[in-house]
Amino acid sequence: MKNILKDFKLVLFTVLILMAGSCTDDFEEMNTDPNSPVDVPAINIFTHALESHISYEMGGWIQHTYLGTWSQQWTKVQYIDEDKYMPRNMDGDFHDRYTNALQDLAIILDKTNPANEDGGNPELYAAAKIWKVLIFDFLTDLWGDVPYTEANMGLTSDNVTPVYDTQASIYDGMIAELDEANSLLSSTSFNFGSGDILFGGDPMMWKKFGNSLRLRILNRAAGTPWDFTYDMVGGTQVTTTAGAAAMSDADSKIAAVLSNPSQYPIMTSNDDNAMLAYPGLPYRNPIFNTLFSRTDQGVSQTMIDYLNARTDPRVHIYAQPVPKTIGTETLEYNGHQNGLSHAAATFQNISILGTAIAYTETAPLYVLCADEVELIQAEYYMRAGDDAAAQAHYEAGIAASMDRWGCTDGATITPSNRDGDDLSAYSVTVDQAAYLADPLVAWGGSTAEKFQKIIEQKWAAMFGQGVQAWIEVRRTGFPARIFEYELEGAYYPNMGMPTRLTYSTVEDTYNGANLDAAKERQGVQDLNEGLFGSWVWWNTRRNPIPTEIDPPAADKQ
Repeated sequence: MKNILKDFKLVLFTVLILMAGSCTDDFEEMNTDPNSPVDVPAINIFTHALESHISYEMGGWIQHTYLGTWSQQWTKVQYIDEDKYMPRNMDGDFHDRYTNALQDLAIILDKTNPANEDGGNPELYAAAKIWKVLIFDFLTDLWGDVPYTEANMGLTSDNVTPVYDTQASIYDGMIAELDEANSLLSSTSFNFGSGDILFGGDPMMWKKFGNSLRLRILNRAAGTPWDFTYDMVGGTQVTTTAGAAAMSDADSKIAAVLSNPSQYPIMTSNDDNAMLAYPGLPYRNPIFNTLFSRTDQGVSQTMIDYLNARTDPRVHIYAQPVPKTIGTETLEYNGHQNGLSHAAATFQNISILGTAIAYTETAPLYVLCADEVELIQAEYYMRAGDDAAAQAHYEAGIAASMDRWGCTDGATITPSNRDGDDLSAYSVTVDQAAYLADPLVAWGGSTAEKFQKIIEQKWAAMFGQGVQAWIEVRRTGFPARIFEYELEGAYYPNMGMPTRLTYSTVEDTYNGANLDAAKERQGVQDLNEGLFGSWVWWNTRRNPIPTEIDPPAADKQ
C-alpha cells in the first residue's frame, strides 16, 4: 500500500477524464463524437475494474444488507427483511459482474496479452488475470455453475448465450490462470503504474496476492474432516459428519505452494494486505456513504457475544458501545440478534457498527489479508496432522488480525461513538498473550474443537468481508451458534440458512436453456427461490437446520 493513497485522487481524476472526454486533431471528421473515446489505456480501465468490484463486494448491498448479515457478523436493525433470508431481486448481483468489472478485464487482457505483436504488457496482464480469478471465485462460490469459458465474448464473437461451466471445471480453470499469472511475475518484472490502486503496480505484491488467493480457493475444496455436535436451542443435540474433499488433490497443491516460497510467495504480514484505502470526499468509503446519515446496520449478537466471551479488544473497533451504558460504571456492548420479527431495534439497547467501520470516510476495505492466509495454513496443517504448525499459524493469524485492527500488543484502545463522546475513561490496554491464554482461545481440545477455533477466529478477523464470511460459514458449519437457533422472523421457517443464491431472472429470459441445464445438473429447484436444498460443488458438509427460536430479553433488543 506504500504511496498508493497519495496517488488515488489523481488516478481516478485521470480515469474520469480519459473515459469521459477526448478530442481529435482532425476537426474535419464531423462524425467523430469528441465525448466518446474509442480507446482508453489498459491501466486506466484496470483502475475502474479494481475500484468497482471492491466497492461492490465489500461496500455494496451484498455486504451490508445481505451476506454481512447472513454470516451474522452484521445485522439489520431496521428494514430487517433481508436479514430474515428474504431476498429482493438480486439479478444485478449476478449479471453486473459480467457487464462491469469482467468486461473491463476482457478488454485489458486483449490489450496486454504478451502474445500481441507489440509484446503486450505481461505484468498488467498477469494482475488482470488474478483479479479476474477473484471475481469468478466470487461468482461460483455463491451460485455454483456459472458462465466462465464463454463469458464476455460478445465483443469478439456473436456468442451472447454462454454455457454454464461446472464449478469443478471453473476451479481447475482458475488455478490454471493463477499458474499463468505467477509465471509472468518476478522480481525483475516492471512496475506497471499507479493506476493499480491496490499495490501501486508492484508485480511482486501481485504475485503474493495471487498465490494467497490460490490458497483460499484450494482450501475451499479441501474438505472439512471433522464431526461436530451442536447444542441446539430447545435442548437437543445434532451431530454432523465430515465433508469430503471436492478436489482430491487440493491439499497436495497447497503443500506445493507452502514448500516453495521462492516460486510461490504468499502474504506473510499486514504490509502485504490487499486493501483499498479511500482518500475521502469525493472518493469516500462506500459503507460510510450509505450509513453516515442513517442507521440500518448494527453488529450481530453472534459476533458481539463471541468477542465479549473472550474479552476481545476488537469489540471496541467493530462496534459502538450501548448508548444507555455510557456514563455508567461499566460500558457494555450488545449485539442485535439477526432476523428478529420486530420492525426495528431500540437503539439505546444495542451496539451499532463501529466508527472505524462505518463512520469514517477514509476507512479501507479489505480484499484478502495476512490473517486469513495464516488461518488457512492452520486449517491445512490440521488436515495434514501437524499440530505444532497448526498452532503456530493459528496464533500468528490472531496476532495479524489484532494488529490489522489497531489492537497491537500494549496499545491503548479507546471506545468511540459517532456522537463523539469522550469515552477515554473506558480505555483498555491490549495484552495479546493474555488473550491467547483465554480458555476459549488457547490452543487445545479435540480435533473438531481445534478446527472450530481456527475457523471462528477467521470469521471474526474478516469483519466486513461478509461475502467471504458467508461462504466460510456454509462450508464449515461455524460459528456453531448460527446453526443452533432459528431466526425468529425467518421468511422460510424451518429451512435453515440458504445454501446458495438465487440465479438471475434476466438469465431466465435471455439464456434460459443454458441456465436450465445448469440448474438441473445441480438439483436447483424454483421452489423457495432456489435458495435451499442444493449445494455448490465443494459444499459437501450438511449443516443443522434449527427449528427453535431464541429471542433476547426485551431490554437487549
